[in-house]
Amino acid sequence: FCLGYFIRVVLAVAAGQQHMAETEQPPPPVVQASVATISPLEEYERVEPLVKQPLRAGSAYFLINRRWYTEWLQWVGHPCVQSPKMRPVAGPLLPEELDTNADAESPVISASKRTRTRSWTKDRPGRIDNSELLEEGSVAAIKRTVDERSDYEIVPEDAWNLLCSWYGGGPPIKRRAIQLPSGAVQVELFGLQLLVHKSSNVDATPLEVIESKCTTIRELKASLCEEMGLDPAKTRIWDYFNNKHYELLEKRQDSSLEGCRMVDQNPILLEEQNEDGTWPHQETTTDNDYLGGGSITSTSNNIGQSMSADVPSVGEPVQRGAVGLQNLGNTCFMNSSIQCLSNIPPLREYFVSEEYKESLNRQAYKTQGKLAESFAQLLGLMWREDTTRVAPRNFKFQVGQFAEQFSGYGQQDSMELIEYVLDGLKEDTNLIKGQKPYVEVKEAEGRSDDEVAAEAMENYRLRSDSRVDDLFVGLFKSVVRCPAPQEKCGRCSVTFDPFLSAKLPLVSQVEQRHVGFTLTVIRERAASLDRPAVQQVHVKVFKDVSVKSLIEEAVKEVEDLETERCVLIELWNKKVHKFFEDTEAVESIRPEDFLLLFEVRDAKAFQVSAEQRWGTTAAVSRTLATAPEATASSSSSCGVVVHHRQVPPKPITTWGSSYRSRELHGLPMLFSVPKNASGRVLCAEVSRGLEELIFEKEGPRPSWKVYRVDKWSPDVEGTFIDPENDEALDLRETREYCAVEWEEGASLPAGLSREDLRPTPAPRREAEQTLQALLQAFVEDEQLGPDDAWYCRNCKECVEAWKRLEFHVTPPILVLQLKRFQYTRWSRERLNTPVHFPLEGLDLSSFATATSRNVPDPPVMVYDLAGMSKHIGSLGGGHYVAYCRSSEDGEWYNFDDGCVRRVSVEEVEADKVGAYVLFYIRRDYRPTSFGPLPTPAVQ
Repeated sequence: FCLGYFIRVVLAVAAGQQHMAETEQPPPPVVQASVATISPLEEYERVEPLVKQPLRAGSAYFLINRRWYTEWLQWVGHPCVQSPKMRPVAGPLLPEELDTNADAESPVISASKRTRTRSWTKDRPGRIDNSELLEEGSVAAIKRTVDERSDYEIVPEDAWNLLCSWYGGGPPIKRRAIQLPSGAVQVELFGLQLLVHKSSNVDATPLEVIESKCTTIRELKASLCEEMGLDPAKTRIWDYFNNKHYELLEKRQDSSLEGCRMVDQNPILLEEQNEDGTWPHQETTTDNDYLGGGSITSTSNNIGQSMSADVPSVGEPVQRGAVGLQNLGNTCFMNSSIQCLSNIPPLREYFVSEEYKESLNRQAYKTQGKLAESFAQLLGLMWREDTTRVAPRNFKFQVGQFAEQFSGYGQQDSMELIEYVLDGLKEDTNLIKGQKPYVEVKEAEGRSDDEVAAEAMENYRLRSDSRVDDLFVGLFKSVVRCPAPQEKCGRCSVTFDPFLSAKLPLVSQVEQRHVGFTLTVIRERAASLDRPAVQQVHVKVFKDVSVKSLIEEAVKEVEDLETERCVLIELWNKKVHKFFEDTEAVESIRPEDFLLLFEVRDAKAFQVSAEQRWGTTAAVSRTLATAPEATASSSSSCGVVVHHRQVPPKPITTWGSSYRSRELHGLPMLFSVPKNASGRVLCAEVSRGLEELIFEKEGPRPSWKVYRVDKWSPDVEGTFIDPENDEALDLRETREYCAVEWEEGASLPAGLSREDLRPTPAPRREAEQTLQALLQAFVEDEQLGPDDAWYCRNCKECVEAWKRLEFHVTPPILVLQLKRFQYTRWSRERLNTPVHFPLEGLDLSSFATATSRNVPDPPVMVYDLAGMSKHIGSLGGGHYVAYCRSSEDGEWYNFDDGCVRRVSVEEVEADKVGAYVLFYIRRDYRPTSFGPLPTPAVQ
């Protein structure tokens, strides 16, 4: 959102006239955590029932930083945050697990339901920090690139209030749930941004407002007139799309903004009546940019439907069909997908010629034929002789009606939309109407491939029979073998499975099970032993191993480093965010996390007791007292974390800050001191650490002081530690947090400002692949992982079977997805592997079954490229374009939203990193405009 012009922000909810005004006001005050804390068990019991409740339309919900929320889930021991291999046997102690007949002071715990005695993290989470979810400079507008489950979680208001009362922080990001036309309830994260003009000063900077898509035109007009001081009786409201009088909305006042096909940043015009009672805009006007220069009449009854349709711009295109699609707000993924589908000649002709109407299925689930109609209408506009650009407002609306994930204006995956549209078009033109018959998948059981394949396709046609199926659906031969020896089992399952697309991994199965990390290793006694104080190592481990294995791999890369003396932490926002336990799963760590591996004299000093993790309620305390893991650290030392800070020349102002915050610098230091250490001993240890790690031999040594600080607020002043005091500091916590405050205005040592301390991503092998090599890997035997285990009916258990896929029936249109995006529960990644793909002559025969090739008249399996959906940039902030080959002249065109240009074959071939979804057309369907057949085919 461009919030600089905001005068008012309104979010209207579906439940009537209720409006929530949000303005760019001073930041809300930080919510301070309550002094008295409760145990993780009690937090779990109070929050869990609230977050499990279904969404309710009209209710308030809050966004919460996923990183913080994961820490909280780990703190309370929620099972969803751990790999099954790392998960302790016992879960949190629940109330029903206590013997209610026992004395209240000493409840009895069932032996079969003992409480777990330790958390999966070492520290209680700090204050909630949602600032990274928001647009810069805003306290209300969230970033368009954030993703649920990866960047944030949604919790109900009651749960948010509880978490805030326990931990404090913010800022609060409040949204409301709305009911979609399908009946589903959804939290509306992004309202519609509208640009409001007045007819009396139409050239002025428009008023920017945010409204819910469920707001009615009546509600919008009333609130805008009140805001702008206009008389509603003397004002008309217009859809001013593209700053033209597109539709008069006076007769649609009970329609919602979404129903009127409003898009993000849609202009609105408030037309003010003249003194003589006339209107500045005539009742009938001609606008050559819309509807082929037709007449737009505000009083016409039949124009309402046209006004809700896609909006074409009239002119002379660079080539018929080479038409731009206007970006309606993060809809580049949709535009790229439509362009590829539009340039598949047999699919396009089926819909543009209206042949599809003969098999239109009004009984299709959800879509009821409307998706096919809107798709045909859009393609009809795109392939007119006089269209240069189309705003696909109606198609966007229809897709959002049937698939809620596409109803907003967040960036989406073009492949997901392609699959949804093709599935929807199949069903909308399906000759099998009504209830589908149940069809059981039958295995070969020794029968021939041809027989089983024919049976599989016949069964498929009993449920789905359409022209889209004819064009896009093929058959895989799937062979799954039990890994047990032949004499023990020998089970082998052979089936033939229909497919709409083939998804080609860019890395092998073994590589997919690995994850790489960059660890910054900080050595003890670096200067005295004449070795680097800081060095970075890149390691790769299996995703299902423990943190201890990760440390062991890192230790192998560093000379004279011992695993037993290492402590692994995560640094976030220049603060120690987390200590990792040896038994924790590396699956919870993201490759981009800033990981510091400290060498310390006594690693046990940083271990935290179960009592510190879980609190001291009666039931828990009694259990902890008898548990083997309940004892505190066996070390006689206390772990100390030391941050570096300095008062900046100018005060730092952050949301909710009422103090003069210090600025943190460099990397922290970790060391251990005796639990009865005095101020003199602790400061001496700090001084030793500075000499070893920070100061240069001949460099300056500015003065400094040591303060004892809160672990989550090392930039707050804290308690001064006197270096001359010999009294014990009473170090009760297993970990103590301190800060070295450097002299104000002094130049900091080079060890605190070196640029090479910043983490660098682990190097990834980006060797160029060929499409043929990816296809070969796709049809080779692979062993399934634990998460994809196959049930063997002979062994009576799930096994990591061997699986092999081969093409048996190849469709006229082959859709290949290069799997550039990798997702786990904790991370997302885009693979930039270059892939060379042939523009002509892709031969699939070597990847097909022998029975499909070795026949007297083998089917055509050679393909030519017709279109490509290309992804540019990073995972969160990328952009989609399309390259398509025109069936009109055989030339290649680049489609970048509304811009279209003719490109060379060399430009298309060169785009090896951006290639994402490839559309190949079989030779027997090749348009004549593509020219004579090239030879030989690419094997």
